[in-house]
Amino acid sequence: MRIGFTGIALCLAMVVGARAQQVPGVVIDHQPASTKEYVGSPSIVVAPNGDYVASHDCFGPGSTSTKSAVTRIFVSHDRGVTWTKVTEVNDQFWSNLFVLRRRIYLMGTTAEYGRIVIRDSDDNGATWSEAHYLTEDAGYHTAPVPVVIHDGRIYRAFEHHPTGPWGSFQAFVMWAPVDSDITKEANWSFSDRLSFPVGDKGDTWLEGNAVVGPNGSILDILRVNNASRVAILKLTDRTLKLDQFVDFPGGATKFTIRFDPISKLYWTLSNPALPGESLAVSSPASVRNTLALMSSPDLTHWTPREIVLHYPESRFHAFQYVDWQFDASDIIVASRTAFDDGIGGAHSFHDANYLTFHRIRGFRKSGRVQLTGKPLATAEVIPAQQMEKWMKATATDAAKSEAGVYAQAMGEYGSHRTMITTRVKTGEAEEHRDWSDIFVAVAGEATLVSGGHLKNPRTIGAGEQRGSGVDDGVSEPLKPGAVAHIDPGIPHQLIVPEGGSFTYFVVKIKRVAMHSLR
Repeated sequence: MRIGFTGIALCLAMVVGARAQQVPGVVIDHQPASTKEYVGSPSIVVAPNGDYVASHDCFGPGSTSTKSAVTRIFVSHDRGVTWTKVTEVNDQFWSNLFVLRRRIYLMGTTAEYGRIVIRDSDDNGATWSEAHYLTEDAGYHTAPVPVVIHDGRIYRAFEHHPTGPWGSFQAFVMWAPVDSDITKEANWSFSDRLSFPVGDKGDTWLEGNAVVGPNGSILDILRVNNASRVAILKLTDRTLKLDQFVDFPGGATKFTIRFDPISKLYWTLSNPALPGESLAVSSPASVRNTLALMSSPDLTHWTPREIVLHYPESRFHAFQYVDWQFDASDIIVASRTAFDDGIGGAHSFHDANYLTFHRIRGFRKSGRVQLTGKPLATAEVIPAQQMEKWMKATATDAAKSEAGVYAQAMGEYGSHRTMITTRVKTGEAEEHRDWSDIFVAVAGEATLVSGGHLKNPRTIGAGEQRGSGVDDGVSEPLKPGAVAHIDPGIPHQLIVPEGGSFTYFVVKIKRVAMHSLR
């Protein structure tokens, strides 16, 4: 592995006092959560003079993103080792940086769902032109997604969002002659708009990438919200049509796809929701704690090549919305990063507090990895501060849950998994054929009933049964510090007192793993 914190299983150090763990990569900017402004829309480009230029906007209740958004510009003269903020640009949001004819361009919207706007810099990012508006109307949406040049035209994907509930995105592509003045509205043409097909898996599409397909067609490849796949739309003349949906680890969150003429492969960095994450199936768009490098020869078959960044906690940690560029044999990356900072950390995984820089060295030499985790090389330590944060969060979510329970996945290790769980209601009785459970009581009280047999048993999956209670079982009180070990095949149920709550640490061990130790 090549970047700071490496592999699925990070080697974590214990935090001493209020000091934060080292932030992965190089910090370009830090925005404390207390400001209620959060880091968004990271972008990066190699300037004509070889400098690196990065940008991000700010969103959140403390920002002006809904009226007059602000994008910050940073420059590195030493290939990403150090960074300097050089300016701020008003009325610029959800924007990407790109270079054309030795000028740097910044293209996005004026604000959340604003007009499409572009501006340029002729001095390697130090100063910027006034805004050039490419639409008269508003309601547009995008992210730092790539532009692509093909057959004398420059293409970029956007979405339009009509007034109404979030998610009604209409995808479209816009283009201009590559040798024209692309800051002039008259030089741009637009495709028709295409809405997400009702009834398909996922609930909308957004943040499309303009990509030249293997056969030379112009495609718009979009994130499908809450599904681990992407939508591929094909542009013919001015008509955009759905071509197909494709399995794509991390397709539920924003990604960037670029073609590498040397390897003749398409490459991307995405946020796959790894097995064991509590929201991996129900809400993969909320799992952004893993950044994976993938490649494809044809845009339909994707191979994970490397786990670039990972942190085992996903509610307050993320490496997301990354923008990146090829730089000789490397890939350089700008990330919207949510991480510990010693002053409370990120507000959430989504509301990031850092813009960070990363370098993937020799990316073409990357092998092939399984998105299932790697063996630990050293002890993995979860700091007490993090555990306290998890406990508070699970208690809050359990209270909101109709079932009165919330389980936060902590780690997935192949043979076993760990989690922290809070219950505010008595749950169903359970019996696991293939798993042993270890409970460590952390806070509150409950009664564990085990043994006997399940009342009204029903099968909910392979080797998994649930029931309304346990008949002929033995009751044992669980108070903070108590430890319970439950072998496979033993019915059990946690009884939580009315109005009470119970928080406990859980280790689940596969039966095959237990046998291998005997």
